[in-house]
Amino acid sequence: MVNYPSLSQQQQHGLPVLQKPASRIPAQFSDSSHQLWFCDTVDGPMVLKLCDHANIEQSTFWRGMNSLFAINFPASLATIAEVYHRISMISSLAIPSLITSMEAQFVLARWLPGNDVESSAVTTLTIKSLANHIGLMHQQQHSRWGSLQQPEYTAEDWPLRLQSTLQLLKQQQSHPHSIDQAVLQQALKQAEQLSENTFVPIMPDLRWDQFLMQQGKLSALVDLDAIVYGPRTLEFVLLEYLLDQSQAEQFAAEYQNYQVIPDLTDVRLPYRLLLFLMNVLGETDLNSWLNHPERFS
Repeated sequence: MVNYPSLSQQQQHGLPVLQKPASRIPAQFSDSSHQLWFCDTVDGPMVLKLCDHANIEQSTFWRGMNSLFAINFPASLATIAEVYHRISMISSLAIPSLITSMEAQFVLARWLPGNDVESSAVTTLTIKSLANHIGLMHQQQHSRWGSLQQPEYTAEDWPLRLQSTLQLLKQQQSHPHSIDQAVLQQALKQAEQLSENTFVPIMPDLRWDQFLMQQGKLSALVDLDAIVYGPRTLEFVLLEYLLDQSQAEQFAAEYQNYQVIPDLTDVRLPYRLLLFLMNVLGETDLNSWLNHPERFS
């Protein structure tokens, strides 16, 4: 019998039988949270996501996610099926069918057709499909925030947990002096004054590599590990880095079929600092990051 990579016999029990050895899917980033394997099984093609515990333990992204949203990754994989199901009911994009998952260990899901999204291949259709997906997600409003499965925090908790997470990530920086204390204090002061009252499903790790595309449009969302209930303004601050000005205007035109574009004036600094400290897009120059063009103004 052909074995699944790195899984014990007990873990493999009941999984679809492999027809040939699994083949490794190269990681797009050296600090990826999972090792990916393409699995040709008797029940069809699947993808095995194995937790890379060494990378997860070093990850400032997951440190920030666990501190702010208390999602307890990777133990949260035990209940990831509910996330897959819920998002499949909301989004216009295909969501992989989950076969099984094991707490802090792995996820096995059906393989979906489609191409990786290269930034150079992004078209107006791509942007419209992204805006359509996010617009639908943002219609799912909740008065509490936190994990998608069970949001437990109130609006009053948001500024407090945001401040504590900013301070924690600053203290645990590998280069602790790289952030000017005045910038941190200004961000903390603005965070304290935030008034976020409505929360929606967001992806604080929103990047093109989380999606697949076909015929110029996004066709599938394949990485759902970090979806949480949070303020939509946080996702918009991240979108300012993902989109150029023309793309942001195309996005806004489509998104406004669902809701108005939020005002980012009061949230931009604390959220940009949070995303920088979480190393969401790998930028290491804080001045460059904070001075990035404002796409939604």
